Amino acid sequence: MKHFLRFLCALVVLAAVSCSSDEVRKTDPGMDFFPLQKGRYQVYDVNEIKYTLGVPETLAYELKIQVVDSFAVQEGYTYVTYRYKRAAGQTAWTYMDTWSSTLDDRQAVQSEANTSYLKLKFPLKEGSTWNGNLYNNGTAEDYLLQDVGQSQTFNQKTFDNCVTVKQSDNEDFIVFLDKRKEVYAKNVGLVYKETTQLHYCTDTNEGCLGQQVVNEGIIYTQTIKEHGLE
Repeated sequence: MKHFLRFLCALVVLAAVSCSSDEVRKTDPGMDFFPLQKGRYQVYDVNEIKYTLGVPETLAYELKIQVVDSFAVQEGYTYVTYRYKRAAGQTAWTYMDTWSSTLDDRQAVQSEANTSYLKLKFPLKEGSTWNGNLYNNGTAEDYLLQDVGQSQTFNQKTFDNCVTVKQSDNEDFIVFLDKRKEVYAKNVGLVYKETTQLHYCTDTNEGCLGQQVVNEGIIYTQTIKEHGLE
C-alpha cells in the first residue's frame, strides 16, 4: 500500500510539473512581444532616403503587414505574412512581397526576402545578447536587448511595456555608418524600426575622405500607426 501511495504521489508531482511547464510555455511574456495569428495586422508610416551614386531619393508611404496563413513546424508555428504599401491618403493597398515568421517558446525568427533573422530570444532579459544572423550566412552580429518593460510613445500613442533590440551601433563617420534598432510592444509587436546605413566617399583624390559625403546607403524609419485583427 505504501508503494502504491508513493507511486500516486509521484504521478501527481509529475503532472503538476508538466502542467506548470505547459502553462509557462503558453503564457511566456516574451512571446507576447511578437504576437502572431491569422488576420493580425499592423500599419506603419514609413520614411526613407535612399542614396544611389551620391544622389538621394526621398520616399514616404504607408506599410501594411498582415498574417494570412500559418502551419505547424517541429517546435512551433510558421506564419505567412503579406506586405502592402500605399501613398498617404490613398485607400487601396498594393501588394509588395511575402515574408514569414517562425515562433516558439525559445525565439522569434523572421524571414525577410529569403534571409532569416533571429529577432527575439526568450526569455526577454535586460542586457541579453544573441547572434541575429544565426540562421543566415551573414557575419555574426550581436543583438542587444535593452529598456525591457519601458514605456515608449510613437505617433502620439503610448505603449506601456516595450523592449528595444539594438542590432548595430557602429558610429563610423569615415567609412561606413551602421545604426539599427527595433522596438517591440507587448501584445502589439514591432512598433518602431530605425535603420541608418551610409557608405561614405573615401577617395583621397577627390578630397572627400572624412567629409561625410554619402555614396550609397539608406536612412529608414518605420513607425506604428494602427494595429488590429481582421
